[in-house]
Amino acid sequence: LAEFKQKPERWIHFDLDCNSPKQMQEAFKELIATKKVDRQLAEKLGLWNARDAAAQGIVNPEIVEIPCWRHALISFPHPLLKQGLAIIDTPGLNALGTEPELTLNMLPGAQAIIFVLAADTGVTKSDMEMWLTHICRAHGEKTQGLAVVMNKIDAMWDDLDNTNDYEDSIKSQVAASAAILKINENTIFPVSAKQALLAKVKADDALFKRSRMAPLENYLASDILNQKRNILMGTVARD
Repeated sequence: LAEFKQKPERWIHFDLDCNSPKQMQEAFKELIATKKVDRQLAEKLGLWNARDAAAQGIVNPEIVEIPCWRHALISFPHPLLKQGLAIIDTPGLNALGTEPELTLNMLPGAQAIIFVLAADTGVTKSDMEMWLTHICRAHGEKTQGLAVVMNKIDAMWDDLDNTNDYEDSIKSQVAASAAILKINENTIFPVSAKQALLAKVKADDALFKRSRMAPLENYLASDILNQKRNILMGTVARD
């Protein structure tokens, strides 16, 4: 990837018109574009697994569907990004088998890491393995610039009608995760990304408040950017 970034001619460029929601929607569709290739090529690229396919009832097809793109760089005129914040959205645990370099090789170079968990499952065995084996090792013993997002808290909304029970449940989940991961509870952010997006689209302040996205946004805008110099110094010293 580092080599390819030095060769602009090897990249496909799509314009992004931030004044046209329709054009942006079409441009972002490229991120999930797929194409059909021979099974042998898909195997060579590590994007075909016969065992997984057999479990879905697919046996040795000649043509298979794979993603068009392996990596994308998006330049978006957001105030945080203009201040020097660069965000890398890496493949999740389920894609590590085929794309390990996109996640694991980038962790040591990151000044801040946000680890995403699901509120309805908590810290799973695979989460814990990833945390101990890669994140803690990449980040060292310092917890500065290390945060955990506990997403999908809206899954609890229907089950717990009582507000106090809901709050207690969230606090309990946060406390349990902090104890397991050995980090401060203040760096765990329970949110509902889905409801936050819906609230912003609808300009619904009450729903946005319920999504709890504001503390995470403040953490990124205030703590991470304001501590950028200290975080960078710590990374240099550690290296």
